[in-house]
Amino acid sequence: MEGHWSFRHFVLRLNKNGWMLRCRLHSLPNDYDLLAKNSLHSVGLFKMFNKYFSFFGLFLVTCFCQTVQTCDDNDWQEDLTHDSVITEAPRFPFNPWLPYYSYTPMPVQYPTALSTRTYPAFVPFTSCTTPNKEMGICAESGACIRGGGRASGTCDLGRVCCVNIVSNTCDDEDRQVVTLDNTYWLSPTTSLSSTTSSCSLTVKLDATLPEQGKAVCQVRLNFVLFTIVQPNSESVCDTDTFDVAGASNKIPTICGDNEGQHMYLNVPSSATSPTDLQLSFNFGTTSNSIRAWNILISMIPCDSANLAPLDCLQYFTARTGTVRSFNWRDVAGTRTRQLANQDYSICFKTMPGFTKTLCLTPCTVTSTQLPFSISVASTLAVPGPPVAVPAAPRPGRSQIAPLNCNNDFLVIPGGYNSAKPPSVNDMAYDRYCGERLNALPSSLSSTTVCTTATPFRLLYRTNGDETITTPTPDSRINGNRGFCLSFRNQ
Repeated sequence: MEGHWSFRHFVLRLNKNGWMLRCRLHSLPNDYDLLAKNSLHSVGLFKMFNKYFSFFGLFLVTCFCQTVQTCDDNDWQEDLTHDSVITEAPRFPFNPWLPYYSYTPMPVQYPTALSTRTYPAFVPFTSCTTPNKEMGICAESGACIRGGGRASGTCDLGRVCCVNIVSNTCDDEDRQVVTLDNTYWLSPTTSLSSTTSSCSLTVKLDATLPEQGKAVCQVRLNFVLFTIVQPNSESVCDTDTFDVAGASNKIPTICGDNEGQHMYLNVPSSATSPTDLQLSFNFGTTSNSIRAWNILISMIPCDSANLAPLDCLQYFTARTGTVRSFNWRDVAGTRTRQLANQDYSICFKTMPGFTKTLCLTPCTVTSTQLPFSISVASTLAVPGPPVAVPAAPRPGRSQIAPLNCNNDFLVIPGGYNSAKPPSVNDMAYDRYCGERLNALPSSLSSTTVCTTATPFRLLYRTNGDETITTPTPDSRINGNRGFCLSFRNQ
């Protein structure tokens, strides 16, 4: 049997002829070699071992304590040619007074690729989608659970898709603060008390927070569920309201049903100007009202390609889809659903490689609801003499004259009926109102209206009432509903 053991500063070799111990001390004069041999065939094996034990032990301790000692490279190479196995042992302690035979070696540390790398518990701005189509962020499973999240689905590096949900009791002592991207704000699981007057949430944006780590310039609110009290007959949210404070762009007050809607909130860079956004529901006194919401709060970094253009409250990036005014819904009835004091832009991403035409068509409805209802068109008043003729409403028509669209209107820049190109005289039209979408005045039918004015942007504006403002009052004959339009970005 042959073996070869290396203890860093000496070599112990066993073979069929016996054993040999060799160590070279380069720090001593003349490079003395300590050489010990014994023949396994020798009768005096144990006698020789005992005779030389104390002598060998003295030199072994010396070998361990010399900081510059090393074994001869040539001897190592020579021994490797004898089918030897070399095993590295742990370094002995640097203490000349501690006997080598009493040393307990420490476990050998084997470095791996993962042992020198660390990963944050939450990875900022790494959105993920669960099997149930919920949005979350990638996080370590333990950190997700400790932070109150729910693990669902997987991410890279063994992480999970962490869904974060906050819900408060809507009292002054339960003020929730959101600092994580993709957090859901859920209405209380129990019905709101009749004495509850408000419910609010703070979204804290600060690049120094470890869970954010970089500058945020926008926040997107997705209304997964949104139901509060409807506006009054003058389209004013006078009972329940939803408001946003702290954004740099104009955010309208809304109420009613807004499931599936969204908003973009602009803020200064959170790296230079940390911002607190306040989301607030305010409740009036009413009976038998249903109040429920589930709002997804998503933070958008300043360097993201998903930033909406400035001053765009809504932004659509898909080629096709549906755009609706707040509180429009396909339900039967003639009550007013259009909201007062709306003044915002709706933007559409310009698709590369296309002819850059945006076309809008009224939605197909399943009830008696109108897909386009922004005030009722009316004839113009004719002053006397001989006989004064007052303005008369003309429901079921598109705008009759530009003055019809003074109070409530939708701007489609350079809009034209798709069946008739804008080269036809007087076909390009900007302001649309009445109960039919059509570039032609006093039309009894809606059609598809297109525009080539880029960047694609609509402007929706309403005043503060339905019947009070003069000299061109709106009409409540059918109740203004707002609009629902299918768009195609081609």
